[in-house]
Amino acid sequence: MFQLLLTVVVILCSVSSSSAANKVARLAKSHFAQHGVRLPTRKFMEAMRAAAVDISEASCRKSLVIIGMANEEALNHTVPLFLESLRRVQITSGQHAGQTLDGRLVLVAWSLEALAACSALQATYSHQCVRDAEHPSPKGSFGFHSHGFNVLGFAKIKYILNGLSAGHDVVFLDTDLLLLRDPLPYLLGQGGDMYGAMEKCMVVNASLHLHAREYVAGGRKAPPLNIGVLYFKATAGVTRCVYNWAWDMLNEAPFRPMIWDQDIYGKIMAKCALTHNLRWKALDPRVFQSACFPACGCTFTDAEMVPERFGNFSRGMPFIGDHECGPQHWGDWIVRHFPCSGSTKTKGEFMSNMLQGVLEGKPVQITRKW
Repeated sequence: MFQLLLTVVVILCSVSSSSAANKVARLAKSHFAQHGVRLPTRKFMEAMRAAAVDISEASCRKSLVIIGMANEEALNHTVPLFLESLRRVQITSGQHAGQTLDGRLVLVAWSLEALAACSALQATYSHQCVRDAEHPSPKGSFGFHSHGFNVLGFAKIKYILNGLSAGHDVVFLDTDLLLLRDPLPYLLGQGGDMYGAMEKCMVVNASLHLHAREYVAGGRKAPPLNIGVLYFKATAGVTRCVYNWAWDMLNEAPFRPMIWDQDIYGKIMAKCALTHNLRWKALDPRVFQSACFPACGCTFTDAEMVPERFGNFSRGMPFIGDHECGPQHWGDWIVRHFPCSGSTKTKGEFMSNMLQGVLEGKPVQITRKW
C-alpha cells in the first residue's frame, strides 16, 4: 500500500512539474518565430535610434543604448525612482556630454496599462517608451521561479539581441536599481566585451577577464553573476553568445519548470566567451553594489585581490545608527541594485530612502536588517 501511495505521489509531482515546464515553454514561444528570435518591431528600432548615445570618441563602435523593462507593478513602485536617478546623472564625455541618462533609456512596457504609465512618466523624464505585445506578462510582483519570473528572461534576451543586431552596444538595467554616477567610462574603459554584476560579495579583480590564467591556474570557477546589470559590446562574437543564450533557454524550457535566465547566462557565457576569445568580466562589486551584499555594501582592499583569494567571500561595510548606511558608504558607488529586498513595493521604499539620503547627504535604511 505504501509503495502504491509513493508511486502516485511521484507521478503527481512529475505531472505537476511537467505542466509547469510546458506552461513556461508555451509562454516562451511568443518570443520566437519559425526561424529564431522574433525580429524587432519598427517602434523598437525607432526608440533605440532616439535613445542611442554616441560612443565613437571612446570606442571603435558608434552607439550604445540602455534598455529596461517593466510591468504595471514596477511602474508604480520602482520605475519612477529608477528614472529619477538616471535624470540626475549626466554623460561625462563625448558628443552627448552634459545630457542626462534618462533620455538614453528605452523602457519596454508589456501591457497597454503599463505603456500608458510609461508614457505618463514622459511628462517628467526623457525616456523612450515602447510596448512588447508579444510578452505574456502577469501582473503584480513576480515570486522567485513563478511563471512570470521564469518567462521574463526570454523577453530580456530578445531585447538585448535586437539591440546588438541593430549595431548598438547594449547596457541592460533592471528597474529596481539607482544609478549614482555615469557608468559609461567604466564600461567602455575597462576593455571588456561583456560584463555582469556580482551575485555575492566576493573578492574579484575586475580588471581581469574570467578566463584569465590568474583564475584558471587556481582552479577557480567564474563567480556567480547577477544579470540585473549587464553590458554587451556590439561585436559578432558577443552577438553569437547572446543568441546561444536565447536558444539554450528555449530548448531547456520544456524540461525545466524552473528555467532561470541567470543560471543559463553563466553556463553559456563561460563556454561561448572562451570559444570566441571574449573578455567576459565581473563588475567590481565595490562600485556596482547590491542589496544581496551584507550590511552597507561589499568591500575589500586592492591588496586582497590576489589569485589565492579570488572567489572568497568578503565583508560588508558596517551599519551606522539603526541599521543605516550613509554617504561614507555610497560616495564611490556607480549603481545600487535592490534584489534580496522583498516585494516590488518594499524595494521601492528602500530606493526612496536611499534617493533621499543621497540628495540630503544623510544616513538612511537601504536594506533589510540581516
